[in-house]
Amino acid sequence: MSESQINEAVQAPPRPARKRPSLALWLAVAALGLASWQFYTTQQQLDSMRQELARRLAEGSGAGKEQRAIAEQAMLAARATDGKLALVEARVNEAAGQYATLNGMYQELTKNRTDWLLSEIEHTLAIASQQLQLAGNVGAAVSALEMVDARLAKFDRPQLIGVKKAVATDLEKLKALPYLDSVGLTVKIDRLMLGVDSLPLVVDAHRLGGVHAAQPAALPAGAPWWERLSAEISASLGELIHIRRMDKPEALLLSPEQAFFLRENLKMRLLDARLALMQRDGKTYAADVAAARGYVQRYFDRDAAATTQWLATLSELEGAPLDISLPDMAASLKAVRDAQGNSGE
Repeated sequence: MSESQINEAVQAPPRPARKRPSLALWLAVAALGLASWQFYTTQQQLDSMRQELARRLAEGSGAGKEQRAIAEQAMLAARATDGKLALVEARVNEAAGQYATLNGMYQELTKNRTDWLLSEIEHTLAIASQQLQLAGNVGAAVSALEMVDARLAKFDRPQLIGVKKAVATDLEKLKALPYLDSVGLTVKIDRLMLGVDSLPLVVDAHRLGGVHAAQPAALPAGAPWWERLSAEISASLGELIHIRRMDKPEALLLSPEQAFFLRENLKMRLLDARLALMQRDGKTYAADVAAARGYVQRYFDRDAAATTQWLATLSELEGAPLDISLPDMAASLKAVRDAQGNSGE
């Protein structure tokens, strides 16, 4: 060191001693370090968040593209569906038009079928009513109404309700009538008519009785001659004189022609009784049966087995329940005609 420098150093005043850093300085330094650390941490978190956001934005961009692709496909599918719906709607409208046409045709066909049914029922009821009123054939009328009721049961149409009720009412009235076996009575009358020709007349029985009375009694071979003579005289007198009691001597005066007409008149009486049975004419029927009985009892041999059986069969014809008023089918016919009028409207 030079002398000048030594002199300056000797002449210069002495420097004061250095002071130690204060507590505030240390706190400031710590706070600054903490702030730096927080700033660094925050920067790290921000960088991480930026990266995550960028990643998510990238993923969102890809998902958006995928969603746009899906949306485009959905739009294409919707457009195709709209086209198909338009085609289906057109076909539905076409089917609705065809259904309306078919429904109209069905209604027309059903209407025609109902008209045919009502016409058939009217014809059946008219014939049954004629049979009932003219011939008194209750069985045929009941059968016709049962057939009509069975036919109506197959149809469920409003205009047939009145017809069903009227037919059921008339059927109940006919079934409530007393039973009359008209077929059996007719068969018995026919049997009596066939048996008229085989009935023996009183005059025929008288002639046969005279022949049988004229036959001599058989004598033994060894009888004396006076017994044989007496028997021959008695037989000769028997041929000349025959005594028999007759309450109605006019029966013995019938000639063959009169006997023929008598049998024919008896047959006519039975035929009239048969017609009266069919017409339910009780007075005429009873009068004809009584007349037939009177003819047989007056002119025919009542002691004969054929006559007894014939009169027993005739007794079965007496007392038939013919004096009853038969109902008509006016209600059913009116209901059918009303239904025909409603069907045509």
